[in-house]
Amino acid sequence: MAKAGADPTGEQDVSPVIQREIGSDTLLYFPPGRYKMNSQVRRVGLRNIGIIGQNATLAHGRVDAIHGFDVTAGEFHGPAQHFKIGIPDDPHRGKFVFGGFTLDWRGKNQGMQVLNHHTAGTSEIRSLRQVGMHSLGCQGPLRVNPATEAARARVHNVDFRFGGLTYQKTINTRNTYDGGPYAGRSWATSGITMHPTTQGYLRVENSLFGGWPDNGIYVKGGHPGEGDGTVDVVNCVAANSQASNIRIGGDGSRIHNCVVVTDRSFGDEFYSEQRPIRLDDGTCKVSNTKIVQTKPTGWSLTIQHAVEKAVVKNVEVTIKETPMTALVVDDGVGQATVQDFVINTPGWKATKAQVIRNGGATLTNVFLDGEQVV
Repeated sequence: MAKAGADPTGEQDVSPVIQREIGSDTLLYFPPGRYKMNSQVRRVGLRNIGIIGQNATLAHGRVDAIHGFDVTAGEFHGPAQHFKIGIPDDPHRGKFVFGGFTLDWRGKNQGMQVLNHHTAGTSEIRSLRQVGMHSLGCQGPLRVNPATEAARARVHNVDFRFGGLTYQKTINTRNTYDGGPYAGRSWATSGITMHPTTQGYLRVENSLFGGWPDNGIYVKGGHPGEGDGTVDVVNCVAANSQASNIRIGGDGSRIHNCVVVTDRSFGDEFYSEQRPIRLDDGTCKVSNTKIVQTKPTGWSLTIQHAVEKAVVKNVEVTIKETPMTALVVDDGVGQATVQDFVINTPGWKATKAQVIRNGGATLTNVFLDGEQVV
């Protein structure tokens, strides 16, 4: 890309060069350097694209005003996105690879969606690192949608630990959803999201997500009746996001070998709840996972009423100082089993009734502060 004319010093806008060079069966390689984009690159109907950097930094031009998802004044203009590859009704075909970038969001009014990707093929997104905070109140860095049953996407080795600001603390002039949670474009400033009509498989692994104001890892296999996709969240660390740190649903979805930490709070000016894990719907499993709440502000593990079947096995929860419920199983859950569930409450003396709200799950080998209670 440097040889093609993209300025590697960060002074000139490289979006026109990318627009000229991107196409089917093309790999765009960004050598070491800093690359500034002042507008979105959007492609629909293409096949087999790669966009990769080597010690490359991706930045955007100055933003002076933003409303919702659109920058209205500044060097950058238009949708607050770097790349949009595919759309739900016309997903990308074939292979797609993206990664190898540091995202420089240091300073004021920084951060936008790096990639919005809908695929009917096979995609790999990896090696993305955030420096600085996402502070524009628009969508978070990643939306990945395996749109068809055969689609497969993998996100790994991404580091979005520094999170973002709630939109009320940014220059964004939006004030509400555009017609409700399922209408129009999502306002979520989440670390990673999927799509309501997801049909395929997404795996998120070996990654860090922290401090996002509208969920950290928010990957549901579609809304019930609209999508029946599957998600795996494996070997990830999630911290200090709200309303949930890891939130999944779908068909055969799971959280495995993860760690969730809440050790700081956004405060209660706009939001206050930070649930570590939430299972929304479908069939889900949580295994070999630890939850550590040194500043607990939300239930540790929640199984929502729309879940048809849930399995929780080998999970350890530590809730320090402040009383909080460790396990909540809604009454409407179809079937749930909880086995080898350990609850520690250093700094306060918990009772079983305080830490477990069971709407009908089968509990086996549940321990509270070293004593078996079930």
